Amino acid sequence: MNKLAVLAFALLLFFSTMMWYLANGSLNDYLKSQVLLQSQYYSAQPSQLLSANFSNASGITTFTQFSLNNINGLAQPHVLTIQKISAQLAQVPTQQLDAPSIQKKTTTLIHIQELRLSHVKVWSETSGENTKNETNLTLLFKQISTQLAIDYPALYPQISAELYAQKYPDRNEELILETTDINKKEIYIETNQAIIASNTAKQKKRILGKATTRIKISNVIIDDLTLTVIKNNQGSNEDNKKSTKNIKHISLGSFGDNEGLASNQIGGELLKQLLNKLIIIEKKIIVTTINK
Repeated sequence: MNKLAVLAFALLLFFSTMMWYLANGSLNDYLKSQVLLQSQYYSAQPSQLLSANFSNASGITTFTQFSLNNINGLAQPHVLTIQKISAQLAQVPTQQLDAPSIQKKTTTLIHIQELRLSHVKVWSETSGENTKNETNLTLLFKQISTQLAIDYPALYPQISAELYAQKYPDRNEELILETTDINKKEIYIETNQAIIASNTAKQKKRILGKATTRIKISNVIIDDLTLTVIKNNQGSNEDNKKSTKNIKHISLGSFGDNEGLASNQIGGELLKQLLNKLIIIEKKIIVTTINK
């Protein structure tokens, strides 16, 4: 068997395997599992998803009935529910990037043109045991931000530094002294182009890591949002107070630059930015309620 015959056989085996994979619905199962795994991993809360369905004809993946459980001890069973999530692939859905690794492996960049969330419902409330009076949205935002910084320290330097300081309090003073000493020295600017290119490659490797699949999303839109803010009056005779706000068409912007985000990171970053937006709206509702 010559080399061309071996190549033809390998391609036939590959495409046959892919056809079996798609025909058995394994792709949909994989997409569903990724949504559940990443949302649970970053939030530390159970999540549910009814179904995931990719259409090869339209390039749209549809996720239905996603929900994220609330923090234990709170009245509402869920902090977030989304009736429908649609992910539209770009016209050129994939691109190969040169990965900065010794093995010279390539990285696949998947481009999602638009991610649209429909019929989003969110419940904000505080726990009686929460001495700082932080809402569940703030607590989840901190949890997700911390986990992202642990997994991708180069992308979240400030949080990573705070985590390091908490873990090694005895090093705080040494680090401050080192920083002060560096600031006193004259800053040397490198002009050698070869060294600059090498340093750039090292920084790229540090940020991109070993991920072989990365994702970028051009636009994330919330079609309609209902946010309910609940003020728990535990320990008093007053009933819990509720304020609800309905908002249409909220843009969360883009996710990932030209090199995208690691596929395992995208779920955490989406939840983080969604919660950040919700906290801003939540604070406006609380201020409006207080001023009434």
